[in-house]
Amino acid sequence: MAARLFLSAAAVGAVSMYLLDPDHGRRRRAVMRDRVASGMSRLDDATSVASRDLRNRARGLAHEVRSRFTREEVPDEILCERVRSRLGWAVSHPGAIEVAAQSGRVTLSGAVLEREYVRLLRAVWAVRGVADVEDRLAVYESPAGISALQGSGRARERRFGPWQENWSPGVRVVMGAAGGALLLNALTGKRGVFGLLGGLAGAALITRSSTNMPIDRLVGVRRPAMELQKCIEVAVPVEQVFEIFSQLERLPEFMTHVREVRVRGDGTSQWVVDGPAGRTISWEAVTTRLEPNRLIAWRTLPGSAVEHAGLLRFEPTDNGTRVLVTMSYTPMGGAIGHALARLFRADPKTELNDDLLRMKVFLETGRRAHDAAASARH
Repeated sequence: MAARLFLSAAAVGAVSMYLLDPDHGRRRRAVMRDRVASGMSRLDDATSVASRDLRNRARGLAHEVRSRFTREEVPDEILCERVRSRLGWAVSHPGAIEVAAQSGRVTLSGAVLEREYVRLLRAVWAVRGVADVEDRLAVYESPAGISALQGSGRARERRFGPWQENWSPGVRVVMGAAGGALLLNALTGKRGVFGLLGGLAGAALITRSSTNMPIDRLVGVRRPAMELQKCIEVAVPVEQVFEIFSQLERLPEFMTHVREVRVRGDGTSQWVVDGPAGRTISWEAVTTRLEPNRLIAWRTLPGSAVEHAGLLRFEPTDNGTRVLVTMSYTPMGGAIGHALARLFRADPKTELNDDLLRMKVFLETGRRAHDAAASARH
């Protein structure tokens, strides 16, 4: 009990110090209010989408149940389309199979692998409206020498809602509610191993449903855990923009989160950047592609504190240059660590947005940008 009170008081104190800071507290409170308002707006939109998804799923389930007990006359064209839509879930080369239908009788012809043959027939028989199946398939043990079965095709895996990687809005609501019930029961019910496990499962379900990310990405097991894209236009010729980005030592002139970049003769570079809680993070990177005035690609070397890879594209426009940034990275702690860092505007996405805006000011005016975002962190 005493430990819980101590941790609660420490958390309240830390939040108070952050929000009531005499120098930067006003801006931080304004940012917090904007985030809460934006979150409430997104929550309202998500609730509306989820309710529609649940209604549609309920109607579909009811129709499916009714169809099991009634004889349905399906036009031949619709029946063919229903069967074709199932082929990708049953075989790795659905284009190798031809489908025809007449009065509920489906005819299958073409080539299929032996290991997929039974699964294909089972999937076709399960289609609503199929009364009979005529098998004219040529079954092959291997794809060798069969042109229709060439390529790295693979049957899509059909999974029940909660086991899918991307949850639908309805599934997210249901699983989030289940997680909330488990967490509430763990906090208010009996203590013990089962209560602890239930609370952990509830917290995991809430996090999973709110982010719509698999658990392995949330904790950083799957790499990369996060991906981002950004585009910005600069009223400067593409040659000038490319030149400043290709000179890595000059990046700290406008990227205030980058403390230092040391370029080595072997094509690698040492980076020192700002991290959470005033700490610095260092890593080594290598440039993997460099096409003048077109693109720059890089990746970190194995063992880096923050594993990431990225690509910069430069496109000339009528008014200057369009810079497109694509990055994938695995922050410490996975997506959960990213979310915590974002609360303090210390995540790579926020820092990239800030630095690209400073780059725009730097290139268009020749002066280094001094903005509130930078002063709030230093």
